[in-house]
Amino acid sequence: MKISPNDSKAYHSFTLEQGLRVTLVQDKNCHKSACSLVVNTGSFDDPVDRPGFAHFIEHLLFNGNEAYPEPALINNFVSHHGGHCNAWTGTEHSCYHFDIQHDYFAQALDIFANMFVNPLFTEEALAKEQAAIHSEYKLKLKDDSRRIQQVHKETCNAEHPFHKFTVGNKHTLSDLPQRAVLEEVKAFFNQQYQGKYMTLVIVSPFSGEQIREGISECFSAIKSDSSAPAQKQIDAKLYLETDLAQFIQITPVKELHKLNITFALPSINNWYTTKIVSFAAHIIGYEGQGSLFESLKEQGLINALSAGSGISGSNFKDFNISLELTELGEDSLEVIIKEVFAYLNQLRQQDIPSYLYQEQQRLAKISFDYQEEMKPLKLANHLALNMQHYPEQDILFGDYRMDGFTKEDWQHLFNYFRAENMRMTLVSKATHADTEARWYHTPYSVQPLTPEQINELNEFSDSAHSYQLPKPNPYLKHKAHLETPDFNSPIPISIDQSLGWQAWFKQDISFRVPKGNVYVGLDLPNAVADKRSQAMMRLFCDLFMDTISEQHYQAEMAGLHYNLYAHHSGMTLYTSGLSNNQDSLVLNLLADMLAIKFSKVRFDEVKRQLIKHWNNAENNKPISQLFALLNSKLLPELASSNELAELLIEVEFTEFSEFCLSLFDQVYADVLLYGNWTVTQATAINQSIKNCFANSQPTTELNRTIAPISSLSEQRLSKTVSHNDTAAVIYLQGMTIDVDNKDHIEKAIFILLSQILSPFSFNYLREQKQLGYLAGSGYMPLCNVPGLAVYVQSHKFDQEALLHELELCLNLFAKEIDSMHDEELLAHKEAVIHQYNEQPSNMSQKSQQLWISIGNKDYGFDQKHRIATEIEKLDRQQLSAWCEANLTTDKLQCVRLGSSHHNG
Repeated sequence: MKISPNDSKAYHSFTLEQGLRVTLVQDKNCHKSACSLVVNTGSFDDPVDRPGFAHFIEHLLFNGNEAYPEPALINNFVSHHGGHCNAWTGTEHSCYHFDIQHDYFAQALDIFANMFVNPLFTEEALAKEQAAIHSEYKLKLKDDSRRIQQVHKETCNAEHPFHKFTVGNKHTLSDLPQRAVLEEVKAFFNQQYQGKYMTLVIVSPFSGEQIREGISECFSAIKSDSSAPAQKQIDAKLYLETDLAQFIQITPVKELHKLNITFALPSINNWYTTKIVSFAAHIIGYEGQGSLFESLKEQGLINALSAGSGISGSNFKDFNISLELTELGEDSLEVIIKEVFAYLNQLRQQDIPSYLYQEQQRLAKISFDYQEEMKPLKLANHLALNMQHYPEQDILFGDYRMDGFTKEDWQHLFNYFRAENMRMTLVSKATHADTEARWYHTPYSVQPLTPEQINELNEFSDSAHSYQLPKPNPYLKHKAHLETPDFNSPIPISIDQSLGWQAWFKQDISFRVPKGNVYVGLDLPNAVADKRSQAMMRLFCDLFMDTISEQHYQAEMAGLHYNLYAHHSGMTLYTSGLSNNQDSLVLNLLADMLAIKFSKVRFDEVKRQLIKHWNNAENNKPISQLFALLNSKLLPELASSNELAELLIEVEFTEFSEFCLSLFDQVYADVLLYGNWTVTQATAINQSIKNCFANSQPTTELNRTIAPISSLSEQRLSKTVSHNDTAAVIYLQGMTIDVDNKDHIEKAIFILLSQILSPFSFNYLREQKQLGYLAGSGYMPLCNVPGLAVYVQSHKFDQEALLHELELCLNLFAKEIDSMHDEELLAHKEAVIHQYNEQPSNMSQKSQQLWISIGNKDYGFDQKHRIATEIEKLDRQQLSAWCEANLTTDKLQCVRLGSSHHNG
């Protein structure tokens, strides 16, 4: 097994007698132990007249077995001990996983393993999960991704398993005439959940010798039928000839303008050693000078182009060229499709310079050699899936392997990029639809291309456009290297404190990778002076990213990433990636920000896109709309999506240009540099950043305040939404806003109660009352003020009934706390403290934590430690008294939010 030189973990693989393949990962530094089991069973295995069965089984396995009959035992046990447990069902695989504190791992593993041995499948469990899956199905009826995918399914080969409806609902999962669902579920489980179809990965601090015997003992009881095939195989093609050379039009719920040009490929599993498909996607998706993207964008036809995405499986791959269209582009589809084919036809005949592949090889090698850590649960999931796709020696290296390709390989691939092997899909409200897809009721139409159109596209060339391949990447000229450590502080140090400027630096001495992260947070009084200014500031951020994308595309391709995003008081520039050229990128971006001149054409188009995005928020699921409503009430100075859209419609280019001239007149900056730099280098980089703002007047930091709920004119808020579901939220807010010790006590109470309330509310609202698929609670701080929210979305109950159940949930929870045993409370406290003491797995997580601390004015970078200390001191009497004073109906000081629905 090929292992990264930056990887200190030990790996041990073996196979149990019944065929289950196991990889044990010993990570002496991991904060939790984790386990992931992947089975080569998914929705493709559903019986033809039982769609959703694989998904149904995934739900049912959490409802008890002969060894552990208590439903949801693994969820409750894991959550009590600081972990998470979940599962998902895909097309050809299903994945089950959990993480937990080390001391409880062996017990959790036994509970987990028995999920796959003699499940009970009780009548109560069947009824409950039928209702849960039906709620999940109803929840997604207006989800455009599901609706579009259903059209995709209906327009492919009906003999291919992708054609199936995958989620299931109460009709497909209930008894049929003369056919009891219970017996069919048992038969499906026995046939599909066999050890030889499974891969198991465990990440823990324990050596393989320490736990191998325990693994064998736990998982050997999983059966395998020797008469069943060793490997599953799909024989039917995804598309018949009649399914290709088609123009498909789909009408979405939201305002979308997308064109997908899809080419049907066979399985790409055997190409993983060359990565030729992703390399071709890299060339086609290039955004620099002479690219297809540049040409189409300059003509005003597209806003974005990406290549290579699309569904894939064991015998198929969709290669998508995805384009986000302008209004002009939607009216010029023939121009776009011809130009795409002109570009592909040129690439087919072209010799690809070796440096282009070598650059990708080098980046892959850097990524592998300086591989950053994943959290144990993510690593377990990743490897368990890789074991299903790669030979054992490549389960770590397979994603990075690039062995080279030949001219014949390139020709072979590009022979698939022909018009007779293509499907075009337009997603827009301006489409013509004459058919409605089953299950999600999506309007669509299908029109075949003519032989003349196919021939024209295959032969098309465009002498008007001179396409160019990417030039050698200047950001890859210098070899990545590690700086010599010269930093002794365990926390960031201040390298600049002056009027209008505060800069912090932390050298990476933990992960030792040649990377870095830079945050430049700007408070801009002129950007947030009023809601109209906020709308223009957000347009500035989007328009800036749009305008400079081609200029800095080579930086992106060299593993340097950047973003400019708006926040309450201004905007933040963030960069990450290889450290050796990152300072140049930051300074170039800032120079562009301060001097950029926007074009009227792109102003109009990006403005249209942004207004469309804000208006589309009205089609989000009801629960999301309620949280947005809550935010707008608690942060009244911030414009809502509706307000931003209405205000931006009025803004003309002249006004926006004048706004940009004064945008940076006054500046307050917080800067964080974290990564592979020395103190001297960081100090110089900060000074260069500061020099960019030499013409700006330094100012003080702007206040970030939240409205107390007691100041709201209404504590009951309601909203009508265009959705068949209703939703309800109850939000409780902390009282203190200062940063003294009392503030930490209150945060400790909120955080500990959130940990205990989360499984309680889920079990009560979804499992016991079956109110809806989306149900639960969470810790919800705003502007560093603690908060707690309980929520539910339902297709069966109105908002009054839902709010009543949320109140009842909190009442019952208060009684639960009052009667809780000290041992149980101690377990919850240990779980939260363990989570708060968990160290970040990589530089990105670490830098994000440090940036949040700076935003919270936690300049000692120890707020989490102080909160954990207060959590440790809390006892049941304190929590019970707080619940009695705040959660009982007559004392519940909160905001109640509910949605009603209309079908317009």
